Amino acid sequence: MYDHLTDPLTAIEKMGEWIASSGMLGCTKVEQGKLIAWQCAAERKTPFDFKREYHIINGSLSMRSDAMLAGYRARGGKVFWKQFDARAAVAIWKYDGNECEIGFTENDAKIAGLLPAKPGSGWAKDPSAMLRARCISKAIRMLAPEVVAGIYTPEETEDFTPAPSEVAVTPPRSFDLVTKLEALFEAREVEVNALLVKAGRLKDGQTFRDLDDVTASRYCKKPDLILSKLVTIEPAIATEVSNA
Repeated sequence: MYDHLTDPLTAIEKMGEWIASSGMLGCTKVEQGKLIAWQCAAERKTPFDFKREYHIINGSLSMRSDAMLAGYRARGGKVFWKQFDARAAVAIWKYDGNECEIGFTENDAKIAGLLPAKPGSGWAKDPSAMLRARCISKAIRMLAPEVVAGIYTPEETEDFTPAPSEVAVTPPRSFDLVTKLEALFEAREVEVNALLVKAGRLKDGQTFRDLDDVTASRYCKKPDLILSKLVTIEPAIATEVSNA
């Protein structure tokens, strides 16, 4: 597919915009979508093929543990599971002349500060799957690091999430976007913010100024996506700002 593009640079940039707009792989910015598009081109993969292997979690690229295992096996690696439950994931791993038993246990998780589990986390919902993902990542980093090349699993990146008090404040949108958003919604801010919270676009305490770049741009171009849902709107203002 990529070999037949007459203007590959433009095509890849456009694909990146589509990826970002779709929210695929957890994208929240156009720049993330474009980086994924370039990586797809480099690996000669479609976005859907890429999605089978990777995710963006907390702004970082992560590889699914089953994709890691598939890459390991594709290179001739073998794994024989001895235990896989909520207490431990242990297996015999064979690769490139090496054979060893590698596991990740409930006690390992406690030492790493992953247990006791946080409410609603993967460790609380499915500890056996989390142990297995950690075991796979640990073993493949030891035996076949070329498979992962420094990329972590989604389960691992979830564990890297900082505590709420440590989460950085969302940077403000560009001046141009903020100006357009304020011209559209400032007069009805309370209602607009409530609508966006209800729709899941914002969290409690946020305002329309905290929208990510992709969503903010979409509302600037199509303000009626919000204004039409309010009791009354200002169509003249909406048209003037969206055409700016």
